[in-house]
Amino acid sequence: MTPLLSIALIHFFALISPGPDFFFVTQSAIRQSRSHALFAATGIALSILVWSLCAMSGLHYLFQKMAWLQQVLMIGGGLYLFYLGIQLLKSALNKSPQSESDTIEPTVYSKTPYHTLLLKGFLTNMANPKALVYFSSVFAIAINTESSIFQQSSLLLLVFIESLLWFALVAILFSTPKINSYYQKFSKKIDGITGGIFISFGCMLILNRD
Repeated sequence: MTPLLSIALIHFFALISPGPDFFFVTQSAIRQSRSHALFAATGIALSILVWSLCAMSGLHYLFQKMAWLQQVLMIGGGLYLFYLGIQLLKSALNKSPQSESDTIEPTVYSKTPYHTLLLKGFLTNMANPKALVYFSSVFAIAINTESSIFQQSSLLLLVFIESLLWFALVAILFSTPKINSYYQKFSKKIDGITGGIFISFGCMLILNRD
């Protein structure tokens, strides 16, 4: 198995495990639109590209020498995820309950500018605890920093495209009318659960001292 294929497989399994990135894209798809979710997915893929560059530049060794830097990044990321979770909980609490006999009308949300979704996607991944641990350990160990510029560029392109395709697929799936209709029925619970997940990830980062 070639090194590129090995990293592609490792990265694929890291991508498909649900985390803040996945929930952010799904929320963007069902609360905004497919195009909005695709911008969110692009922001996440760009952040992954930055993490990959950092890993190639010796992120693992940097954190070994400067453990406090990792703690600062984790606390900052935790605060951002906590903020996103609070916003979702507020959204859930502000929704008026619907009875089963009511005709379910699509909820109209104020459309977020595309560049805002791009930035939020980028920041969500940068704050993702899974990304911080993955790129400073498993990914950093799997890559060969002595590879040629062409090989390293190929790896960066592979990781970026693989990430973009996965989250674009998630965006397309969750923006379909059937999924959106299901969300309209259970939006209060879904927003509340997703908000709780973001808050949990945030608290895990803030309180972690390992």
